[in-house]
Amino acid sequence: MFRVGTALKPRVSISHRDGALVIHIKRHNQWKFAIWLLFWSTVAFLFFCSVFLRGLFRIHSAADGLYVLPFLAFIFVWYAMAMRIGLWRAFGVEELLVENGRLHWERIAWKWHRRLEANLSDISDVEAKTPWHALANRVILTCRGRTYTVGDMLLQDEANEIAEELARAAGLHERSLR
Repeated sequence: MFRVGTALKPRVSISHRDGALVIHIKRHNQWKFAIWLLFWSTVAFLFFCSVFLRGLFRIHSAADGLYVLPFLAFIFVWYAMAMRIGLWRAFGVEELLVENGRLHWERIAWKWHRRLEANLSDISDVEAKTPWHALANRVILTCRGRTYTVGDMLLQDEANEIAEELARAAGLHERSLR
């Protein structure tokens, strides 16, 4: 029998408990692929480091070392980006809790935490970003002049529903009607 897989399986649960809005975003559906990405990124990083370490032993002056530094910097930046993306896709979960006029947002990816606590009156805009390719559907939250990205690679309906619920909870619909 033909099986589609879990790539389009919903990851968002929205509930109203005791007057509070709770939004929970589970980890990415293709977490096994993300772990595979982490493994191969690390293998490639170690390979490139071994190539450059052999070259570093042949450097005889500081001027020769300056030619190697841009390549080393490029490899380290590339590896840091791959690790950040891979860790988030493999282990990242988010939870938003709106109660008593406050927003509590927590983003956890293994040991890496990010938190935001703010009054709902500080939120000036909530917008669902759903580009045509649907690889970066997310919700953009503007609070105290800073923008925060909620969710990653959400389904279009999920991103729209999260944005609508947050805007309703923050009272942005009522503010725009005035």
